[in-house]
Amino acid sequence: MRRTVYAIMLAFGIFLLMMPLATPIFYTSAEFSVFNTKWNGASQFGKLLYEESRVIPVITSYNSFDLSEREGTLLILGPDMAYSSLEVEEVKSFLNKGGTLVLIDDFGTGNDILRGLNLSARFLGITPIDVFYSKNYNFPELVRILDPQLSVGVDRLILNVPSAIIGANGSIYTSKVTVVGNNQRELPIMSEVKYGKGRIILFADPSVFINDMFDKNEPFIRNFVRYLNADTVYIDEAHHSNFNPYAVGTLVIKRNLDRVRAFYVVLAVAVIAILVESGLALKGVGKVLEVILGKIFKEEEKTLDDVVEELKREGYDEKTLKKIIREIQTSKKVGG
Repeated sequence: MRRTVYAIMLAFGIFLLMMPLATPIFYTSAEFSVFNTKWNGASQFGKLLYEESRVIPVITSYNSFDLSEREGTLLILGPDMAYSSLEVEEVKSFLNKGGTLVLIDDFGTGNDILRGLNLSARFLGITPIDVFYSKNYNFPELVRILDPQLSVGVDRLILNVPSAIIGANGSIYTSKVTVVGNNQRELPIMSEVKYGKGRIILFADPSVFINDMFDKNEPFIRNFVRYLNADTVYIDEAHHSNFNPYAVGTLVIKRNLDRVRAFYVVLAVAVIAILVESGLALKGVGKVLEVILGKIFKEEEKTLDDVVEELKREGYDEKTLKKIIREIQTSKKVGG
């Protein structure tokens, strides 16, 4: 009978190691969302972030999320909903305590935050025209990547209807013959600004990071993720106006048997079997404790000698019982 019980325990332990895992997955059609796996989503970018960092989606206002009490990097990609003054104050406190803000925008609401932080930097809000492009002028090709960490293995960076940054120096620029209105000059596409104990990274084209552009820009996107050097990344989904997930699916992960863990399961069952099969001393300990605890709730008083005599009559060895009692009295580990 006991062999059957041990076999069942062993089989159950192995089953737990091999049992498929199920995890929920959210789907949304929101542009620039890391939960959107379609062409205009950023799920592949989100996957890279997940490989390098701990990723936490933000789906409520910053003040409800208690952003100011957290550490790490806040990443905002293509926001199109306004930021309240309370949220801007949360961002300000987050930065003053050493956090990093990565604001990737072109024609959205990113300037709400920059104004609230009293910075001179702004997203231009119009598309500059460059003479160097891929398909047409909506897809400029950039080669002026000044930061060596961002340029490793990158021949060119292809934008997709970008904006530009004004009021700050840059680490990535358009060409010097870029036209904005009646002017011709180079413009920053990426800038970094110090703020309090933290930093703000600005990037003027969220479309660089969408799934449709991922293959074209993968070397740069990988460099960008490493450049962030973030332990924890809070991804803002709350400021995508159509974020509401339209479906929840389940991902089933099949697992192969881990031999090391299987060994520990076998070992655990073996230890349990040994403890049960050699249980005379353990049974004696249990009976002694049962009698002693039972004595607390009885009016009749018995000495320890009376207890020993009672147990002797039930077939227990006197020397073993006295040894157990001594070890309990001296708070030593019960053994033998």
